Amino acid sequence: MGVLLQAEAVGRPRHELLLELGETPASIIAAGGEIYSGLDLVLKGKTVGKMHFDHGIPRGVIERLPQILNAPKAIYRSANQTVQGGGSVVVMTFETHRGYPLIVPVHARKQIGRGRFCNVVASMYAKEGPNPEARWKAEGLLLWER
Repeated sequence: MGVLLQAEAVGRPRHELLLELGETPASIIAAGGEIYSGLDLVLKGKTVGKMHFDHGIPRGVIERLPQILNAPKAIYRSANQTVQGGGSVVVMTFETHRGYPLIVPVHARKQIGRGRFCNVVASMYAKEGPNPEARWKAEGLLLWER
């Protein structure tokens, strides 16, 4: 993780790297369905830079991402499913950044390279403004809750 962030800080980003986060957590599979089952969870190098430099997420939080995703607060169906072609959930974490809840969109069954399919962490950011949980629940997006 440090190598990725350091390389990007000096203008030599390593966007092509892929970080293996392990098996997709059971809660994501339970909430998102079979499309998530049996696939590894990965994080692209480019996404690490976006999380840290664009969204201000501290390195330590990014490094703990596997543990954070294994203990989610709630999981919601993505509101932009039609835009993204389906197969996307949003993990609401217990973590906060600047007082706002951290959310982690996870895309299902994305092709990585030639023939390999993985579940991909698309981002991690603080959801600013009013806490979206009540609205997302009212819209029927809640899939799983601790």
